[in-house]
Amino acid sequence: MNKSDLRRKVAELFIVRASGFNLDSQRLYPNLEESNSNLKRLLEEGVGGVIFLGGTVKELEIRCNVLKKWSGKPLLLCADIEEGVGQRFYGGTKFIPPMGISQIYKKDKNLAISIAEKIGYFTGKEAKYIGLNWLLAPVCDINNNSNNPVINLRAWGEEPETVKSLTCAFLRGVSRSKMLTCAKHFPGHGNSEVDSHLDLPEIQNDLFKLDKFELIPFKSLINQGVNSIMIGHLLLSKIDPIYPATLSKRVVTDLLRIKLKYDGLVVSDALVMNAISKKYSSGMAAVMAFEAGIDLIMMPKDIDEAIDSLTDAFYTEKISLERLLISRERRKKQLDLIINENDLEKEELRNDDIKNKFSLDASRFSNSIIKNSIFVREESSIKAEVNDINLVQIDNFDQISNKFFPALDLPKAVGFKNLIIHPLGISPWQKTNKKFLKLELFGNSKILVQLFVRGKPFIGLDYQNDHWIDAIKILEIEERLSGIIIYGCPYLYDKIKKTINDTIPLAYSPSQIEEAQNQILARILQLKIVQKEIDKRSSKEFTD
Repeated sequence: MNKSDLRRKVAELFIVRASGFNLDSQRLYPNLEESNSNLKRLLEEGVGGVIFLGGTVKELEIRCNVLKKWSGKPLLLCADIEEGVGQRFYGGTKFIPPMGISQIYKKDKNLAISIAEKIGYFTGKEAKYIGLNWLLAPVCDINNNSNNPVINLRAWGEEPETVKSLTCAFLRGVSRSKMLTCAKHFPGHGNSEVDSHLDLPEIQNDLFKLDKFELIPFKSLINQGVNSIMIGHLLLSKIDPIYPATLSKRVVTDLLRIKLKYDGLVVSDALVMNAISKKYSSGMAAVMAFEAGIDLIMMPKDIDEAIDSLTDAFYTEKISLERLLISRERRKKQLDLIINENDLEKEELRNDDIKNKFSLDASRFSNSIIKNSIFVREESSIKAEVNDINLVQIDNFDQISNKFFPALDLPKAVGFKNLIIHPLGISPWQKTNKKFLKLELFGNSKILVQLFVRGKPFIGLDYQNDHWIDAIKILEIEERLSGIIIYGCPYLYDKIKKTINDTIPLAYSPSQIEEAQNQILARILQLKIVQKEIDKRSSKEFTD
């Protein structure tokens, strides 16, 4: 085999990042997402997979078809869709975070399992409708560390049995939609306090502890036929003190392949993440990952360097060509499961009426889950006095840009004045102590506190929000606290619930989406007055 042909075969095992938007100028993360010209070149040179973020569901549907034409062969088209298609693509359905389902599981196991399976089905089917064929879900990490900044609400719970039951149910739902699945982040990212996007987390568990805890969901999903497993960027120092799991033969081959007898597709987490790219070049990381036993290489920082280095490793027989054949066969086996659709399915994929009805059903189901997942303290109601403040902490301006945002608009409609706190804005905290708000900024007004808090990639130290516990207690003592609503983090909510008096209006939602805000505020504020004011203002804005 000449080197050019070999390179094409090697390139098939790489996955590159692309925007779901059609135009280069629309890319949300141009430093991570390939330009159209480069993407076309890479696909023509044999790259076999694309991971997407951004764009509308309709744009992505068109884009997937374009990319298939550029490639001329079957592609793996995937996204990190853990909370519904709308998590990544505008116009798709958003579901509550998996941790919210685990809260339902504590009260009603059968209901939670049924919900998880339906979420899997709706998510898989909707993703299929827009052109994807591989869901990088479910997250199988057990979030047994409340300080975990990156897994957190993405986990299906804090106990092995909960995560096992709910991820297996989700998997059954996705499988019904005939989409490929991915269990991540092996062997378990739940007990870390470091975000692997920023640095390399170290997990102290030995093999015995992993087997009795972290590995339980993975073993169950392997038994249920999960199509792929993603290796997390973790240093398991008691198993391999030198190499991260992604580059460790002891983790990938000895533990996953041999001990757990898994022969499906194994994919790396994104090699561009700091946990790997800080120490290893793109070429070195790709070769080491493949030597460790990984089949598919996700998002190296320099894609050409990574492909060339791995090609050289095969060409010089540093790695046997048999290994290349095995990984290519594993990839083909999974693609074959989903490309042989019958005529009925093909007709369904072309029928916009069927897809629109499905989206409506998915949206209604999402709204019904929110109703089951929110908590509002009994008889909680808030009435705004003149000049009262609605103090809203957010960590993402995209949440409030160019759209109706109930957490701001509904309180405003009944008389609250809005004040937004954001990490990049002016700090409302006293310089000497972050536990104390600058109350002089707020006059004598009472304050409704709404906190949007959740662990997620890249949030880092901004996830630390315990200072709010003391600040809220001081507001209560000063008789300045109108009420509290927490969206997202269950850990902060639990701490605040234990701290404040039962007479203070309190509400919680694991979801941060508009419908969750609507449902909570409708129960705390006077809904009819709110709706009347919103309709009046919307009418003015339209006619203006």
